[in-house]
Amino acid sequence: MKNFKNIALALITLTALNSCSNDDVQAVADLSGSTQINFDSKVGTADFALNTPFTISGQSYQFDHLRYWVSDVKLVSDKNVTYALSNSFFLMEETSDILVQDKFTYKANKREAIDLKDVPSGSYTKVIFSVGVDATHNDNMSIQDGELSQLNGMTNVSWMWHTSYIFSSLTGKNVTPATPVAVSVETGLNTNYRTIEITLPTALLVSGGKTAKLNLNVDVEKIVKDIDLAASPKISASTPELMTKVADNYKNNVFTVKSVE
Repeated sequence: MKNFKNIALALITLTALNSCSNDDVQAVADLSGSTQINFDSKVGTADFALNTPFTISGQSYQFDHLRYWVSDVKLVSDKNVTYALSNSFFLMEETSDILVQDKFTYKANKREAIDLKDVPSGSYTKVIFSVGVDATHNDNMSIQDGELSQLNGMTNVSWMWHTSYIFSSLTGKNVTPATPVAVSVETGLNTNYRTIEITLPTALLVSGGKTAKLNLNVDVEKIVKDIDLAASPKISASTPELMTKVADNYKNNVFTVKSVE
């Protein structure tokens, strides 16, 4: 009888401990949730698409890729607490095949979403992120965090050496002239690194058991706002003033809130 009582007591204790353990796991799960940030590319109000004519400043353009780095993502709560994803680099893109260093092909891809895991539960009122690669990583390409890579066609190459990252790239052609003109709009200087801060119209509510969604518009037309792309179809390090304009457009004009779910 005594042994039976001891066994029964042990079973009750194990059951209680297991219950507490499950409660602790659930409590931890309830303290965080998932968040998805979507970057929906547009040209004005039209959906962006490759090899599709779009009129910008009276000229007709067809683009074969739109690519840019989103880095250093942060969410700021209504209590002014910041969730920061350090060393975060995400390559957002809609691109056709890209030949990299005449050696291999980077396959066509469309990527518009960033998934954030284990975001502390809360009410977030602001999103902060940067377009480009910070100077520490840009000046030393051996430091590769997040999705940084020399194999995706987003690096500058000099004498077969990868020297720095391309922060943003929009390429295609102006099809208005009888002979189409190639167009390339890039940023990549350390001085082109820009941080965007957006106050949300309604709070982004993060909790366990659901995925909160922040949907942003990305207006491709605004990338070249106040730039005569017909007169300057190639924007690169040889035109630093225009690169600065493009970088400022990413900061001030390109991104707006579409919806918060």
